[in-house]
Amino acid sequence: MTDAAAHMISPARPALLALLTSLLLSACVSPAWDDHDYALKAGKTAESAVSAVRFARSAVAYRERMTGPYAEVLLTEAVQDLSSVNDQFGGVQPPSDASDRIRDEVLRLTEKAESEVEDLLMQARRDGVKDPTTAVRVLDRLASELSDFAEKHR
Repeated sequence: MTDAAAHMISPARPALLALLTSLLLSACVSPAWDDHDYALKAGKTAESAVSAVRFARSAVAYRERMTGPYAEVLLTEAVQDLSSVNDQFGGVQPPSDASDRIRDEVLRLTEKAESEVEDLLMQARRDGVKDPTTAVRVLDRLASELSDFAEKHR
């Protein structure tokens, strides 16, 4: 495949991620009828966040294989997806005090992920990601925590 052909295919990846994220988010926009339903929505929220974090991780881990502007586009998409995840879940009212703990936990994780990816985006826009190895490790840990949360709330 030529470089020109590779560049033509690459922009489809952000569109595919946005589509997948919007499909996953559709499970988060309806009201929670009980604590179990709320926990399921929290789990789906965490799954959506995992997808965005892994997308950001790829942008950082494979930065040598892509141009700086393309890495910025990928990180921008990840930040927007995480922001959307937080906004969507933040609009779901916890049905009881028991659900507050779940709400606090998932929002702590997703907001932490959003903040981390925003920081990486700012670095990428300035002089490049300062410590890509550490950034990949942090994103892996966040993805793992989010995955564990999602698995626990299926």
